[in-house]
Amino acid sequence: MLGLIATLALFTLHVQTGRAACECGYIDSQGHVWREALIANFTQPAGALAALQNDWYISNWDIPQGSNKVIRYTPNNVFQHNDALGIKVSGYSGSGPVSSGEVYTLRSDIQYGTFRMRAAVPSVPGVVFGFFTYISGTQEQDIEFLSSDTDYYQTVHYTNQPGLLNGDVDPDATKDVVVPGADFTAFGEHRIDWLPTASKYFYNQAQTASITKNVPTTSSRIILNVWSNGDSLFSKGPPTADSIATVQWVQLYFNSTSLAEPAFQTACVNAGNIPKCII
Repeated sequence: MLGLIATLALFTLHVQTGRAACECGYIDSQGHVWREALIANFTQPAGALAALQNDWYISNWDIPQGSNKVIRYTPNNVFQHNDALGIKVSGYSGSGPVSSGEVYTLRSDIQYGTFRMRAAVPSVPGVVFGFFTYISGTQEQDIEFLSSDTDYYQTVHYTNQPGLLNGDVDPDATKDVVVPGADFTAFGEHRIDWLPTASKYFYNQAQTASITKNVPTTSSRIILNVWSNGDSLFSKGPPTADSIATVQWVQLYFNSTSLAEPAFQTACVNAGNIPKCII
């Protein structure tokens, strides 16, 4: 409990004091040092949507899906929900596009880092809840939850795209993991560590998978979404009632193509070589 209290206090310090308190970077439990941070606390007094204002876009467009149903990302499906951020697919009316929700970082210069969210997955069948890095279909690493999975509350799908090889699932780029005893419908931390040689995936600080194939090399955005297109082989659905993911916070610690190592080191020296912030 003391460790949790200390962690929460440190998290609060980061939020209150901002970047100036961490000019020498952030060091994680694996010893990696990250130069920058973007933290969104959706439980803050000002509300979840206020936490999105400076660093995130809310998607507002249609994405055709071939023979499947059109995904319609609408701002109405990103909302304040139970003292946190709700992202949902609306209960489907039976015709037309499927109303879905998505947010993504304004920044597309993120290159390597540790990306964490504390969330509860949707329980209404027929949607995909994703937390992932993305710049193109071949530069993408995914955490995805499928609410139509039999054990949806403890099954997670990790993929470094492309996840197919000659039309079949590539076992070296895709890992479907069941976490015994987990309940993803309760709040828990899900994490991607994007390293130059591997994408490592975690649940509640325990590593659940590592993928060394198709590790992205290009600077990217971070995206959270909940969607359905009725694909009988993947998302299934669409859901007959609102299917909601609830997110309490997102913490992104990373390097970027906008802040090179020499400039970072100069800023650290100018700040007095203060200790790195522990994350």
